[in-house]
Amino acid sequence: MKKLILVFFFNLFYSGFSQENLRSFLLIGIEFTERVAARYTEPMTEGVMYGLTGGWYNSAKTMDVWDMKFSIVSNGSFIPSEKETFQIDVRDIPNLSIGQNDSGMAQIPTILGGDSDLQFIATVDGEQFEFTAPEGIGLIDLNLLPNAFLQFKIGLPKYTELGIRYFPKLNIEDIGLEIWGIGIQHQFSKWIKPINESKIALSGLIAYTTLIGDFEFASDGFVTGTNQEIDATLNSWLFEFIGSTQNPVFNVYGGIGYVFGNSSTKLKGTYIIETETETISFINPLDVKNNVRGLRANIGASVNVNWFGINLDYTLQGFNNLSLGLNFKIK
Repeated sequence: MKKLILVFFFNLFYSGFSQENLRSFLLIGIEFTERVAARYTEPMTEGVMYGLTGGWYNSAKTMDVWDMKFSIVSNGSFIPSEKETFQIDVRDIPNLSIGQNDSGMAQIPTILGGDSDLQFIATVDGEQFEFTAPEGIGLIDLNLLPNAFLQFKIGLPKYTELGIRYFPKLNIEDIGLEIWGIGIQHQFSKWIKPINESKIALSGLIAYTTLIGDFEFASDGFVTGTNQEIDATLNSWLFEFIGSTQNPVFNVYGGIGYVFGNSSTKLKGTYIIETETETISFINPLDVKNNVRGLRANIGASVNVNWFGINLDYTLQGFNNLSLGLNFKIK
């Protein structure tokens, strides 16, 4: 689990950007470092933000008043092949070049990509040094970004359903991670007599999910300082129009909706770097932001027997998603 958390959120500076590389990037400039870091982490944060919207429903029919349902939901976002690398032009960065490359164009692995032997050469205050581009962790070969959480729903008056999802905060050594969200679904077909008398249900859903992570790390000599940590926050909103059948056991469901989300990964604390000529301090130097937005379409099926149900659905979106839910109903 520790490896999974590092892969998801903190590989940016912990592995791909080692402290030796972080020292070099900070000396070159905050603007350039944030630009590279944003492109480097983009596939990971995008995939997770899309994945956080999965599993919010398995029917357009809302539960009766005060009925409850507990669910275990797991999602897997599939990674597009083009997310393995990204390209940057370093020619507008003063005193920076690429080893054995006169074009100024650098092909760099994303956090999901593989290894890299690309060497940067920089000159800062007359001091020249080389450092490597960040490397990926090879997750593109697995082609899956998973997440999971517990979900609770309760039927409310006026054909409405409230949902809450939660992944309890997990602390392993210096790493913390938690997920929570809230959603509300209303079955408007109850107000339309011809549809209400049919075997079709129609409803609308608005849902919000957030992931919060933090990681404290110790200096290794390349960058000293105090209170050094990484804070990551990813937020996803979902607006969905849902339709489903209303059979006792087997049902099919689907939806058309819109997703938008944003993420912020902050490098916080004080970072002290010593060069041959001076000592430079950075305070809370980086805030790397990414965002997603776009349409999505979902289709799935569910089976319910007495108090137990299971559902599986697939969503077409920026990062396609497969969702599996185990559901336990209490009347």
